Amino acid sequence: MLVTCGPRDNEKQVEISWPKDRNIGIMLSSGADSAVLLYMLCMGIIQEQEKPEVVIKGIFTIPKVDGAEQHSAKIVSWINKKLNLKLPPPTIDAPENLDKMLHTEQVAKSMIMFGQKYNINFGFVGDQQVVPEPYHIEGLYPQRYSKNPYPQYLGLPFLHLDKSHTIDLHYRLDTTDLLVLSHSCTQLKAGRCGRCYHCNERSWAFKRLEKTDPGTN
Repeated sequence: MLVTCGPRDNEKQVEISWPKDRNIGIMLSSGADSAVLLYMLCMGIIQEQEKPEVVIKGIFTIPKVDGAEQHSAKIVSWINKKLNLKLPPPTIDAPENLDKMLHTEQVAKSMIMFGQKYNINFGFVGDQQVVPEPYHIEGLYPQRYSKNPYPQYLGLPFLHLDKSHTIDLHYRLDTTDLLVLSHSCTQLKAGRCGRCYHCNERSWAFKRLEKTDPGTN
């Protein structure tokens, strides 16, 4: 599945593909990025005349202080209704000492754990690049991959994009309801603190696209 997205002066293409001989899993953080990634993966599988319920062996959510696990099931339910699917609810699990890890370490160790525990040998994650402006708290950007370190095991199709591109995907694919259901703040379990990097990143993306955020989280 190939889609063009982003601001008019910085459009990019994103392609969703997957190895056909692997057990596919996806990390659903409950943010706007992973929500549209799951939707695109399902759409791509359907276009290949296959069933997402068969191809996707696991949808995983990490329980964190931001309450991600409280939002992920609603995202899956919406996608099921939109595409007439029967994807199972997300599995909520995490490695030990998750809250002591930086973002990249959380992703890497969580996917390793999911792979070993649930027999997943190719996992999708919705990470993208940090914003090119200082939308952060006390100089702390989230640590993210600059390139895919494990392309044989990890799918990072948004890695060349920033938040303005992934938000725009929702408008291009008619999934703006997921912007309402998704949860971006890393400090509150509901609503927005308006101070953390992820709140500011989302706000920056909507301003960049000259759109109003329909979500309340």
